[in-house]
Amino acid sequence: MDVVSLSQPIRIGSKIAPNRIVYHPLECNDGDEQGNPTELTLERYRKFAEGAPGLIFVEACYVTWESRGRTRGLGVEPRNLEGVRRLVQTIRSVNPEVLILFQISHDGRRSGRFSRVVSVYPTDDPAIHLLSTAELAAIEDRFAEAAWVVEQAGGDGIDFKSCNGYLGCEILRPANTRPDGYGGSFENRTRFFRETLDKIKARVSPAFILGARISREYVPGGVGTAGPGSEEEDLTEFLAFARLMEQQGMHYVSVHVSYPFYFAKQWVQMPAHVNPTDVFVHFRLTRAIKEAVGIPVMGAGYSYLREGKNRLPGKDRGAKSFLYWAEKNLREGAADMVGIGRQALADPHFARKILEGQGDEIQYCAACQNCFRLVVNQEPAGCTSFDPRYRALFRRLQKRLKTQAGESAAVPTPGPGVASGPGGRPVAAG
Repeated sequence: MDVVSLSQPIRIGSKIAPNRIVYHPLECNDGDEQGNPTELTLERYRKFAEGAPGLIFVEACYVTWESRGRTRGLGVEPRNLEGVRRLVQTIRSVNPEVLILFQISHDGRRSGRFSRVVSVYPTDDPAIHLLSTAELAAIEDRFAEAAWVVEQAGGDGIDFKSCNGYLGCEILRPANTRPDGYGGSFENRTRFFRETLDKIKARVSPAFILGARISREYVPGGVGTAGPGSEEEDLTEFLAFARLMEQQGMHYVSVHVSYPFYFAKQWVQMPAHVNPTDVFVHFRLTRAIKEAVGIPVMGAGYSYLREGKNRLPGKDRGAKSFLYWAEKNLREGAADMVGIGRQALADPHFARKILEGQGDEIQYCAACQNCFRLVVNQEPAGCTSFDPRYRALFRRLQKRLKTQAGESAAVPTPGPGVASGPGGRPVAAG
């Protein structure tokens, strides 16, 4: 099968990505105590650069140390400028053509108890601080400052994280009925986004790429539902927000799907053997956004497909593979770029091997979710199938959790129930 569509360059804002494969943001919790990249971090991104995708998203980086979901996550505060620059230079020294975008994030109620947990609208937990109007305005400034840091460090642009229940997403939900100018109506719920974007534009050059990852949330009152307590799908606002992004001068939309409970049976966010057809939920929503806007649209959900050895319906592996669906969706205009996450950890050289016709040499992601189990439990994350360091780390984690919970407990496996995230609450990541 050819790679005619995947190999085509694409313009994003004023810059060119050399091909249509994206490495999506992957939090791996391997920074230092100040949020700077360590040698382990740099090694990971060096390998990503060797893999030659068209675009690399640097994992979600916090805009304030005060509220963060990972004990060793990366930061993009001014104090991290040299660390961010070192990361950019590491990637560029290997691959000067790949676009480098940093996903900048405030973790909000997804922050860990080791930091300050905050929320846009009231929760049932009295320990979670409800942000004031003034505090939200101050967080806007932090995002603008973070974008400035990325450009000063040599990055090509940012992803304004607006997905998966983090603060930029939480504020967009119909469930956000706070009474001030940041809640209630769609106009008010998008105020934080619009004001932050204006502040970012004032701090960066016109050539700097701006975009956001947005998600349809499968949670009552979430983004893409019909109302504050509704689970009924209504994409009116989801599509309107994508159009707003374009109207406000953003250069791309990255589309995702999220469900807030770790390892639940139908955890649509990461299709696996228990929910294989959820890849088509990703494809459907990406196509809907693509039909709504004229700027480049990036899709997700592709890691599970592998070489077609998966549990999608049908016996023809070729028609179930990454290559088949990536080419099909690009050719039909259902997406402009296609992205992988877990697969990049399994084989950082995935893009190069696909584009050079070396698919039989790829180390395919097993969709075991163990990389994610590591990061959820505040451990450095990597592929437990192909990297012995992370396999050993995961085994130690299993022993530790068994000791903590008793011999009858084990690391959660995909199935009914949830696994807790930072602070002991079920959360979403990515």
